[in-house]
Amino acid sequence: MTRSALLQRIIDAVPADFADPAADYRQVRATMAPFHSQPVSAELLIERREFGGVGCGVYRLPGQAGAPVAFHCHGGAFVSCPLDHYHFYGEMIAARTGCQVVMPDYRLAPEHPWPAAHDDCFAAWRGLLQSGVAPGRIVVMGESCGGSLGLAMLVRARDEGLPMPAAFVSLTGWFDLAVAGPTFGERDPFLTPEWVRNRGRDYVAGRLPLDDPRVSPAYATLHGLPPLYLQMAQFDTVREGVLKVALAAARAGVAVTLETWPDMIHGWHGLVNSGVDEAQAAWAAIRRFCDEHIEGRV
Repeated sequence: MTRSALLQRIIDAVPADFADPAADYRQVRATMAPFHSQPVSAELLIERREFGGVGCGVYRLPGQAGAPVAFHCHGGAFVSCPLDHYHFYGEMIAARTGCQVVMPDYRLAPEHPWPAAHDDCFAAWRGLLQSGVAPGRIVVMGESCGGSLGLAMLVRARDEGLPMPAAFVSLTGWFDLAVAGPTFGERDPFLTPEWVRNRGRDYVAGRLPLDDPRVSPAYATLHGLPPLYLQMAQFDTVREGVLKVALAAARAGVAVTLETWPDMIHGWHGLVNSGVDEAQAAWAAIRRFCDEHIEGRV
């Protein structure tokens, strides 16, 4: 696979200092806000609900009442942005998977360090189950830092005896906050290792080491989890954590599908609304996986 001309033009437009290691969380929020605050269509129904005492966005497109649920932990490096900036991602998931979407508005670091975001995602998951949605009709998803939040949430749910969803889907998940592992030739145009580690430090606030399995599920014991679907980009600073999760899951007897996407970059799924062919192909593959694993889907 080689990059499409459109994707390459988008990459070429990324400033060289986009992931400046010296940037603090305020600068990160200002940098990310334009990427996240995208418009949504008039047909998207956005409902605010509480699950487990946590405010969540519920997103539906016409005809999706009673559809399976995608419980999505959004990205933003733990420090950005509030849920109002992520409505477009809720619509993206609904449109591409055919699921209605529940997205917890978890608290952000550094004002609310670990375990705030983790606790919010877990409470929302437990509340969603208590609302009566059958776990086999739910797929848990997470992009970037949302991957670690979603997977760590499922590890805790397993340990506390809560039901597992039909599957877990990772969109270039960041599973190792320490970003340990070898580097590669071409630089990730969006992320640098030290920038990523600094966002992990914003989150843990010195309370845990970055490689603690409670925040970095690449180091967790993964037995008893549902099937995992991991889409990994070739040129992604956090890719080694994805490989660690895949190996740990395989060793634990968990069904895991690891897809490596040559020439891709961190978070390329978010470019689907820009017409990037590779993003459309990735979402089509996610739809097929969800259809295969969610109860009642053909």
